[in-house]
Amino acid sequence: MVSADNLNLDCLELIFAHLSVNDLVSVSLVSRSFLAGVIPRLYRTLLIRLNQTKRYPAIISPFATVLAHPNLARHVRHIDIRTVPAVKSTPRPDFLRDCSLTIALCLNLVSFTCTPNVLPSFLLDLQRKESLQHLRVNATLTPDQAHQLAQIRNLNSITLDTATPHTVDVLSRWSANLTATLTTLTLFAIQDLSECILESTLANLPKLTGLHVVNCMKIDHNIVLRLVSYTPRLESLSFTSWETTRPTPLLPVSASLRLLKHLSVDTRCELSPNATPSLWNAIIQLTRAWSCSLKSITLKLSDKVLIGDLFIKELLDTHGATLTHMALLNCALSLVSVRSICTRCVDLERFAINIPVKDLYSFADALAASKSLHTLSDIGDTHHSVHGQRIFVSKPDIYTIMEAVPKLQRIITDGRVWTAIRWPSKVSMNDQIKLHLERKKSPPNHWFMPPAGCNT
Repeated sequence: MVSADNLNLDCLELIFAHLSVNDLVSVSLVSRSFLAGVIPRLYRTLLIRLNQTKRYPAIISPFATVLAHPNLARHVRHIDIRTVPAVKSTPRPDFLRDCSLTIALCLNLVSFTCTPNVLPSFLLDLQRKESLQHLRVNATLTPDQAHQLAQIRNLNSITLDTATPHTVDVLSRWSANLTATLTTLTLFAIQDLSECILESTLANLPKLTGLHVVNCMKIDHNIVLRLVSYTPRLESLSFTSWETTRPTPLLPVSASLRLLKHLSVDTRCELSPNATPSLWNAIIQLTRAWSCSLKSITLKLSDKVLIGDLFIKELLDTHGATLTHMALLNCALSLVSVRSICTRCVDLERFAINIPVKDLYSFADALAASKSLHTLSDIGDTHHSVHGQRIFVSKPDIYTIMEAVPKLQRIITDGRVWTAIRWPSKVSMNDQIKLHLERKKSPPNHWFMPPAGCNT
């Protein structure tokens, strides 16, 4: 007789892959066979988050657990450090030591993320990781440390969140050693990045499929759009633009990005409340000249502006038939534009926009035109969050939207995720809906990165 306890270990691992971390811990207490099936999944990713660091050292960190049981290190594939325990703003040396020793043990490490400024403690251990493919770090380094960083080889993706001039100086040499493997390069908030350095770096990366250069003050849209001639295979592109009188360059056919699927534009400008950035129209015309079919687009403004219906029409005329994800951050839309998006984007699955609580019923009615939308993200009102009291989306508001949009499964708002559980009603045509609420997890990637399903 077959029971859950004598299932093949591979089957157990496939089942446990659908469980949350808390559920995995509970399941591991059932039996020894369940524990054996849980361990590879439970220790696949080592995370350290703010709620853990606040209680450190009262709670044992995952790194200390691996050090106490070194056999667990063979299961570790991902390490994600978003914060570190500190005393008077100084990182605790015992925690950094545990992290360093754990990294040395994890020979099968595939990705490493470290956003606090503590990377120098781990540089020597990272150089010996032959399986390491994905790196995201705060690259505030000295000349010697930057040289050590450039010794890491065989990477598929690199994300540098801020960097000193010393790190910028090694980019060209580092990229020359990654020509055969690197496919995604993300440079965020690097104030010393120059056009010359970026050009020499991209010249070494003809196989690049993802390029994201955002909030780098010396690099604007004109520079990025000129340099993509070195990376014709791009499927994902992000850059920062400034509203300017300089025209967007029309690239030659040889430099067109026919494979582009995801586009993010971070626009810094001071416009009147009813002015759409003229640059956006030029960019959409440029994508039309490239003959690419965008699946995802993210547009962000520094100040909240009402986006004109004519721009939305042009965007939909060009890419409405292929878009599955649209995010309009710090943008206001008319209900006419919302309805047009939901009507013409027949494959739209995810939509991120500020939910207008004061006009909720009309907004929900406009969303109802979509037959494919399954995730709605409320990006909030930045202006009111900073300068005044924001009106929050209540549970009855969530019900109103869920009832209006038949395929909608999730609404993400105010740090919470509302999930709809639907079943047919016996007394009406509409489904019965039960809402499940959970806390929103911190996003693993920057806002401008392609969403799941649109990744390069």
